[in-house]
Amino acid sequence: MSVKFMVEVKVVKKTMVLQQVEENEQQSDHLERKKVSEQQAQDANTSNLSRQQLFDMMQVIEEIRIKGYKERL
Repeated sequence: MSVKFMVEVKVVKKTMVLQQVEENEQQSDHLERKKVSEQQAQDANTSNLSRQQLFDMMQVIEEIRIKGYKERL
């Protein structure tokens, strides 16, 4: 009787461990997909600007700061 009980306990423990491993793998997969998705979104929002474009943008920002937004329009 006690041998049967010990075998059942071992089977239950093994099953629980396997369930935890599976859950951890699912969480890991989810985090990896989320990370890839965020990286793709960041890449989509990134653009390369020339030095001239950056300089022009900085000038506009400076004019708005000094003169005010309404005068710039």
